[in-house]
Amino acid sequence: MKSSAEDKSIIINLVRRNLLLLLFACTQFIPLYTFSQSLNTDKELISLIDSTKKIYGNSDLLINGSVYYQPNRLATGDPYLYSQEIEKGVIYTKGVTFNDTYLNYDIENQKLLLLHIKSNGSRLLISLSDILVDSFLIKDNLFVSSASLNIENSYPYLLSINSNKYPMYAGFKKEFISQFDERYPFGRHSKKKRTLFLILDSIPKRINSTKSFLKTFPEARKELSAYFRQHKIDLSEATIVELKKLMEYYNYQRKLANEQF
Repeated sequence: MKSSAEDKSIIINLVRRNLLLLLFACTQFIPLYTFSQSLNTDKELISLIDSTKKIYGNSDLLINGSVYYQPNRLATGDPYLYSQEIEKGVIYTKGVTFNDTYLNYDIENQKLLLLHIKSNGSRLLISLSDILVDSFLIKDNLFVSSASLNIENSYPYLLSINSNKYPMYAGFKKEFISQFDERYPFGRHSKKKRTLFLILDSIPKRINSTKSFLKTFPEARKELSAYFRQHKIDLSEATIVELKKLMEYYNYQRKLANEQF
């Protein structure tokens, strides 16, 4: 077994060559350990190793995952949040920022995917461990680990709509529909579905409709109802931009109500 000093030396050399490190182990599957090329100083590397030790008890890996293969590849549609295209993004983990990573998010299987380009030019998608990823940025949208928010749900990551005193988050999913016929000979992936969560005094509340949203603040029901009518918003169909503006107004009404007491 290599000493921690040797491990550190190997990691630094690989990082300086701008490669992601892949370590293959186990006879029945292949976990890959990937390292971002954004670590430029020994201090950052040591911080990263220390963070990893706290979780795994050793410094052997940054992100433990496996090679990703898209399930039901021949089915109509796809399992991804946006599309099959890999997007440039950022990963935040334990105080360390990994810039210029290339990501995708499989919301059917709830897997965050990292593109790894090997030295021979071949490309692999790595399914990242949820344990070390605190949050990630993709298409200018910030997704936060549900565990860090203490929100119990089936989504490992939630989209942050706003960062006010009363924040809203959104979870996304798709499902594989095993319907095999002439139209869908290999089955199909469902349309994207969204679930909204409103945090009230540190307590998450699932929001399914405009009606359930209005119930969270009955004192301002009249003003909020007028806002929905004026902007012609259906909460179940509202865009992210519309939700951001709605939550700005919601927090404003909350502030006015607090000032009256």
